[in-house]
Amino acid sequence: MMQSPMVMDGFENNLATLLKPVEPSPLFVESLAVRLRKPKPIQLEKAGKTPILVIVVGAGLLIGVSLYLILRMMRLIFQKR
Repeated sequence: MMQSPMVMDGFENNLATLLKPVEPSPLFVESLAVRLRKPKPIQLEKAGKTPILVIVVGAGLLIGVSLYLILRMMRLIFQKR
């Protein structure tokens, strides 16, 4: 639903009286413009611990599967007796 231009003008006038416009410091605006034009270089961290993590997870899975198979074999052996 579109409102008439008069209603919108009244709304904008009400807002203008309630809210005071902000005037930023020219020094702040200039420093912000400089930072946006020339951002600092980004340094990425190297993932040096990844092979160790893969080894630890792999070893954990291997030990878990091995224990499962050993316990399963023991259960089958003792059930036959």
